[in-house]
Amino acid sequence: MKAEKWGFVAVVLAIVVPLATAVAAQMSSPPRLNQEPPTVPVGRVATDEELIQAQAEWEKSAHADTYDEGMGANTTCARCKAPVNWDPTQDAAAQEALDCGSCKRVPGAPRPELASGVLVSQADWHNITCDICHVPVDDSYSTSIAFWNQALGEYEPVDNVMELCAHCHEGQHGFEVVEEQEASPIHSGWECTRCHGAHGEPAACTDCHDPNTGAGAVEHGRHPSVNCTACHDNGRLTIWQDSIANSVHYDEYITRRFAHTLTSWPSHNLTTDINCVRCHHPLEPQSSSVVPVVSCEACHEQGESLFWCEYFQRNPNPNGETAVSPGTP
Repeated sequence: MKAEKWGFVAVVLAIVVPLATAVAAQMSSPPRLNQEPPTVPVGRVATDEELIQAQAEWEKSAHADTYDEGMGANTTCARCKAPVNWDPTQDAAAQEALDCGSCKRVPGAPRPELASGVLVSQADWHNITCDICHVPVDDSYSTSIAFWNQALGEYEPVDNVMELCAHCHEGQHGFEVVEEQEASPIHSGWECTRCHGAHGEPAACTDCHDPNTGAGAVEHGRHPSVNCTACHDNGRLTIWQDSIANSVHYDEYITRRFAHTLTSWPSHNLTTDINCVRCHHPLEPQSSSVVPVVSCEACHEQGESLFWCEYFQRNPNPNGETAVSPGTP
């Protein structure tokens, strides 16, 4: 009888102990996004060398440091800035975040807290990690691209890089970067990674273009504090001199747009057809000029006056109020 009892206990332990061990292991393991089999093709898996290189590139990118306190509703900001932290069930907070009236305040006053939001701490913030754009495979990732949809809890297939980037950079709060890029006359058909690299490394116009050579070298030298996109913008964005001390574009003349506030942001709709009157020579006395004072000597150092300025039209009426055609934007 005792032998039968101990035999029964041994059978129970043989079942319970492995099960408990498996549950404990699952609870202690870091969560992975693709708990279910991926719904997109996985493709080739990145090697250790490729992972090291990708990590180094990613750490230099803006994707590696996206934390936004969000004034109590940063889970709504996380939809793009840290998709794993986005809580799609916080509908009330999302509506408050999209309501302009919830943030209207006395200029300079702190932005009010959004009562319905739940703040995600910086320690719990994930940023934009590899598994947002690549399906995890064991200890590596697929080299093909897909987008992690937090609301659906699965990966979405994408046809190309532009479609992937558009999940966050298309029409979001005024940052219509993908649309601008598609409209750009001089970079038509280019994918984001052609300038920004595969993992979002910082990019500058001067990475490809030397401002000290070529036909525009003289004008570039005359505009040392002007961001390239201020002159080359094709989208008719407002141009201003950034006065925000902690801005990366502080004291630069640069394009800006509305994104919660008026924000310096380089245009991606670019052209080589420069229109100087956007900053110089206002059309009428009531028009404001981006550049407060521009003397003739600023452009005509030797006092050249024998030839008409090639950048501005002759005024057929010398007695008019302006030397620029009223039809010029």
